[in-house]
Amino acid sequence: MSEFNRKNKYNFWHSPLMLILLFCILVLFIYNIIGLMEKERETAKKKDIILANIETLRNRESILTTDINKLKTEDGIEETIRDKYQVVKEGEKMVTIVDEEKKNNVEVEAPVKDSSFLGWIKRLFKIK
Repeated sequence: MSEFNRKNKYNFWHSPLMLILLFCILVLFIYNIIGLMEKERETAKKKDIILANIETLRNRESILTTDINKLKTEDGIEETIRDKYQVVKEGEKMVTIVDEEKKNNVEVEAPVKDSSFLGWIKRLFKIK
């Protein structure tokens, strides 16, 4: 008889309402896990971009350090001044090269034509 009473006892945890509730919680957890996976991928991409930027900055730092060390020497200072300001030492000569194309490409302005009736008459009788 006690066995019969145990089998007929209503179990709240096995009820359809509780199973539906547990299923909804499971779906909610799965949805949140998918969102976390997407955020993790995005974070990994951002991390790669930042690491590339750090590497670029390190390369730039090494170049700048080399330039600073170069400027501490007399030869480096002279080279920098010659490059930036185009100067020469006494006794040296400087050659400047001019493009012929730029020199010949000067545009000549066309005379302004008067499109009025009076301008037409002046052009007809060649009056200036």
